[in-house]
Amino acid sequence: MSTKQWYSWEEMTRDVGSLCREIVLDKFDPQVIVGLSRGGLVPGVMMSHWFNKPFKSVQASLRDFAEWENYLPRPTDERVLIVDDICDSGKTFRKIEQHIKGPRKGNPMEIQCDVRFASLIWNNECEDNFEPHYYAQEMAKDSENIWLTFAWEEFWRPPV
Repeated sequence: MSTKQWYSWEEMTRDVGSLCREIVLDKFDPQVIVGLSRGGLVPGVMMSHWFNKPFKSVQASLRDFAEWENYLPRPTDERVLIVDDICDSGKTFRKIEQHIKGPRKGNPMEIQCDVRFASLIWNNECEDNFEPHYYAQEMAKDSENIWLTFAWEEFWRPPV
């Protein structure tokens, strides 16, 4: 049986702030913030406001309502930050990374762009050891059998 954990709005606000500070301390100045639908939209928009940078939403879901939009940075984008709520298996971030780096059908060239990944939560048991550049919390979600519910997933049914 899974241990259910509620991830609150307060935690999200704190963790977005932590991510922004970590990115600044790393001296990474993204030109665009990309939020992955659905979980990365809320933190991505918040980071876009914090950094005062444009926001781009991208449909990139391999599980719930699976749909994929092949995202490529604009030719003028030299630094891109891609945001999701959780890096669970690493597959979503890895797939975007491989698409951007190429080769791609019809265009074998790699896009010369510094693409970095940020997530509120990193499951440190990700497949093939994928680790985002920035994360606010880490957990062993699989071995500890944790099921996270984010506040925006069930805002109408907060925990008692």
